[in-house]
Amino acid sequence: MKAEIQFLTLASDAKVFIEFASHHVDAIEDNQRLIVGDCEIIYRPSKQDGSRLFVGTLSINSGGLDDGCKDSNRANNAFRELRKWIKKHYDNRLCIWEEGKKDKMGRTRNQWLAPDAKAWLQSNDDAEIRHSASSTTLYDLAPEFKTIGSIEPSGKFKPRGK
Repeated sequence: MKAEIQFLTLASDAKVFIEFASHHVDAIEDNQRLIVGDCEIIYRPSKQDGSRLFVGTLSINSGGLDDGCKDSNRANNAFRELRKWIKKHYDNRLCIWEEGKKDKMGRTRNQWLAPDAKAWLQSNDDAEIRHSASSTTLYDLAPEFKTIGSIEPSGKFKPRGK
């Protein structure tokens, strides 16, 4: 089974993450392979192409009897620590929509926006964050709840017990 977390980072955010990760893994190869014993956690930082930023990932094959990784418990613990750090330091108040359908915008809580990437997004009018270069899925900072409607039922729907 594979566990993964997705994020949007600039190079400066990636540098901070790798520094933190270096204290929780045995080695880091090519700034992308985080080694724990005989296991690896794959770190793929976000890619930036001009004013476009694409989703990066942190993933691990979380083990099985035949995966050949003897240190899977230590690797899974390291992955959980890294994922917890991302969730503590990054923002996940993002919205998502398909290209050309911004009127069908929805909330997402599965992608995390790093601090420098967030500042970059907020300060650049032409900044765009996408799932990948070929994807039609776009992300942006989520508007406040009051601008996208309440979660309270309206019309003929009434809460139970009232």
